[in-house]
Amino acid sequence: MFTVPPASAATLGGIDFSVATPVAGFCQSLFDTFDRQDSQSDPSQCKAILRFPSGVISWSSKLAIDADGVAADPGRRCGTQLDPLDGQNDTSFHFPNGCPLSSERHPFIVLPLGVFRAATGLSIGDLAVVIYRDILTAAICGDLGPSHKIGEGSIRVHEAFHPPAPDPCAVRNPDGSCRRIHDASIEQDVLFFVFPGSAIGSALTPDNAEMLIKARAFALFAQLHSPSA
Repeated sequence: MFTVPPASAATLGGIDFSVATPVAGFCQSLFDTFDRQDSQSDPSQCKAILRFPSGVISWSSKLAIDADGVAADPGRRCGTQLDPLDGQNDTSFHFPNGCPLSSERHPFIVLPLGVFRAATGLSIGDLAVVIYRDILTAAICGDLGPSHKIGEGSIRVHEAFHPPAPDPCAVRNPDGSCRRIHDASIEQDVLFFVFPGSAIGSALTPDNAEMLIKARAFALFAQLHSPSA
């Protein structure tokens, strides 16, 4: 059975991990294999991928920074500027108006490409609760990443954990906006709870996204504390 990190035990009190079963074993093996490669500098540290009876998918891993997406506001930086090596100005999720997410403005996490989504039933647009130590935040599944890695989140997600986690921005502008991301991860024991079929749909806009994501994701997370979870 998965062992809850001691720093998160109080936050996860009431959630019965004994009813959760391992899932996506092939993906777990892929993450583990890549972690063992000598050249790997950002290991996933994925300790479990679990499915609760309700269908909720949970995993434990590191949390790296995904800077992809459009600029948060005019005059601020887009993904290719925030992360010149790997950043993109688009995300897999688009709002109904066609606009991508913004890493600085919107809380989102990344799902691996490949068979992970088929094995777990998760889709872009599904909602999540992410936990580090005793801090909770909410997010949308907003982007896709390499099939051999798991555990990435937007600047906005990282900011929810700072402190004690490092500031996700190595350099900030005088107005507080991010100038360049911090090339580092929360190394391990970040917990993800993702809710299949929870997408909000056409009601979601760039302006109301964080508010609606938090309201719905936290309500779904509360249901995990019930005996039938």
